[in-house]
Amino acid sequence: MSQLPTISVVTPTFNAAATIDETLASIQSQNYPALDHVVVDGGSTDGTVEILRREAEAGRLRFVSEPDNGLSDAFNKGVRMATGDVVAWLNADDTYEPGALNAVGTAIAAEPSAEWAVGRCKIMGGDGAESRKAVTAYKNFLLKRFSLGLYLTNNFVSSPATFVRRNALDEVGLLDERFKYSADYDLWLRLARRGKPVYVDADVAKFRMADDSLSITGFEDQFVEHAQNAKDNGEGHRLAVLVNQFMSKAIVFVYRSIMRWRRFRGA
Repeated sequence: MSQLPTISVVTPTFNAAATIDETLASIQSQNYPALDHVVVDGGSTDGTVEILRREAEAGRLRFVSEPDNGLSDAFNKGVRMATGDVVAWLNADDTYEPGALNAVGTAIAAEPSAEWAVGRCKIMGGDGAESRKAVTAYKNFLLKRFSLGLYLTNNFVSSPATFVRRNALDEVGLLDERFKYSADYDLWLRLARRGKPVYVDADVAKFRMADDSLSITGFEDQFVEHAQNAKDNGEGHRLAVLVNQFMSKAIVFVYRSIMRWRRFRGA
């Protein structure tokens, strides 16, 4: 087996003092032998910068804090700062599971021709407890059966559990900042057109889905963007693109119905 690759974890932050200590601890407890951690802060005012400065002085990460144009801009900036052979994306309210980076590094080293790797990702609520287990099971079922056609129908890849070789990012480009909610899906589709990811058979990360997260506040816009992502990257897979458009509209319809029912019950 090849030597374990250097992994750069990029963490965009903005006013994340309430959660970032947990995120940092999950990275630092990995004991991965070749780890580079880059944090890109958007000019926080809640104590986040003080936490980052403390960790940087201890040699546990590198960071920059300055105004940016949002999450995609911050991630792209972090990739340009990264030094690793492989780049990962972990937001400041998400966490890695114990042993995640060793599992990923070993899987990538065993498949030197693969450009990216994806593992399993749990969902947690604002309190850190696991939630939406049915959604996780659904994603994991599809993830093990990955194909471009299947992936075009809906996004079942979780960004905190996704790892990409730096040279592949140099070729396909970084996040498209036109997309506020689904720039990750667009990027993963560009990679998927070049080849399947290595499947990491392990629980790699936990993704926090609190009420004020982008995934909730921009729920409807997210699925509009998903349909556009599939259309942009779906050449040769017309049926899969149509399925995505149908599913995106259906999910938004169900979401609106649930919201109307909740308002009715609360009236």
